Amino acid sequence: MPFQKNRLATAALLAACAWVATGCDMTPGVIYVANGADFNVMSLTDAQDVCDTPGRVAYLSWWDSATLKGCWVRERGEIVARFPGMAERRIPVGDFQRTELAGYRNLTLD
Repeated sequence: MPFQKNRLATAALLAACAWVATGCDMTPGVIYVANGADFNVMSLTDAQDVCDTPGRVAYLSWWDSATLKGCWVRERGEIVARFPGMAERRIPVGDFQRTELAGYRNLTLD
């Protein structure tokens, strides 16, 4: 009987590890990206995190690898992104490129 309990515990541990590896991805999926003149890349994600609804998480990175985390929303034909300590950024929707993830999920910025 102790051998069977040990096998059950091992199976439960393996199942939990597999669940964590596949179902608990804590990194938000980047769905759109844009390059800028005064920054390297703005990445829009599908995660809400600390952003007020309908906002979603955005990342703004520079060539020196510095990155800020903020929030984005679509207003008319622009993406409005707000990052701590910076003025809001307004970028035309047409400047963003869809990622493979957005294509797979059939997501648009409309």
